[in-house]
Amino acid sequence: MSASGRRKALVTGTSTGLGKEIALGFVRDGYDVAFADRDAAMLDDVMALSELADINAVPVTLELTSEASIKDGLNAAIEGLGGLDVVVNNAALALIKPVVDVTWDDWDSLVSVNLKGAYFLSARFAEHCMAVDQPGAIVNIASTHGLTGIAGRSVYGVTKGGLIQMTRMLAIEWVEQGIRVNTVAPTTVMTESRQAMLKDPETRTRMLSRIPVGHFPDPSEIAGAVRYLAAAEQVSVTGQVLAVDGGLTAA
Repeated sequence: MSASGRRKALVTGTSTGLGKEIALGFVRDGYDVAFADRDAAMLDDVMALSELADINAVPVTLELTSEASIKDGLNAAIEGLGGLDVVVNNAALALIKPVVDVTWDDWDSLVSVNLKGAYFLSARFAEHCMAVDQPGAIVNIASTHGLTGIAGRSVYGVTKGGLIQMTRMLAIEWVEQGIRVNTVAPTTVMTESRQAMLKDPETRTRMLSRIPVGHFPDPSEIAGAVRYLAAAEQVSVTGQVLAVDGGLTAA
């Protein structure tokens, strides 16, 4: 943490949707924030919103399929913010296909972004924390698809299940260094893109029927769960999966 006393967070996939809400939630809590996406030009709108707050915000180009981009993006965030306390692995690719139609390239694309990229960004962040002898917090955004079975989303679910197990592995490996690793696993969240998809009454009814509380989570609920897990005072919370799913995985 810098002399300003503000915590500093890097969030991936922040140009739209859930990543945007998570990053702006950190802004509202007074964090300095690095907004990361595969093309910094995509971040103009969210950066304009952050400029209204009295915090330091920086746009970062970070392509999760490139080892060099991961290193460069993380370093740009550290230099731009004057340090880094939190990384949120939010960026992900989705795929809806029957298993028999999934291609080799489909598999590689999703695994590279959703799992491999998150793994190596976490590793490089942990290296930074160890080098400067400071604790850190990593929050992964998984999905209930990583906890339950559902047709047509096999590769996405496999990557999210891998992310959940990655959380446990890294949490135990880095516990002595004070680097906490946790996961939020949402069900379908009512982002702008989901609102468009759920305009179809049949699709909406089918998806809503899986959620016992009878409504989809708002993005602010997921952002709140992320900030809880990222908070400095949660020193005993590591290796955990927080399902924000309206009871879906409990039913």
